[in-house]
This record gives sequence, C-alpha cells and structure tokens, in this order.
Amino acid sequence: MKFLIEWTIKPKYRKDAIKAVEKFEQPKTVKTVFAAHFCVGAQRGIAVVEAEDAAVIHKTLSQMMDYTNFNVTPILPLFPK
Repeated sequence: MKFLIEWTIKPKYRKDAIKAVEKFEQPKTVKTVFAAHFCVGAQRGIAVVEAEDAAVIHKTLSQMMDYTNFNVTPILPLFPK
C-alpha cells in the first residue's frame, strides 16, 4: 500500500530534526515512490512511500517523532492502470 507522509518540524527542535534526518536510513521494507520534498520557507514537507504494513511506517518514523509531527495517510492512485 502507498502512504502519503506529511511532516512539520517542531520549531524548538529544528537542529535536532536536521541531525536525525542526516542519520536516517530507510529500511529495505519501505520503498520510496516520491522522494521527500521540503516546502520552501516552511518547516514542513511530504513524501510518498510504499510498504506492506503501516506498522513499518510507524517504526521507521519513530526515531524522529520527538522532533517532528507526522501525518500518515494511506492513498490510492486516481487513475489506476
């Protein structure tokens, strides 16, 4: 299943969040569909990933949850093949 991941960095943890992103390693069980993009002039961004289970997404993001708020939404293609 594909998931839209939206995040907002908590302002007082900006430096910590940047360090966590630098150390981040995506597990092989999560496939990037649309790479992470940051919104210009904001502390937020988006990505689209594919994984078999939402629990994998939670485990992957848990290392950054102290510094960042996440919204994870299951998505389907608008125009399926």
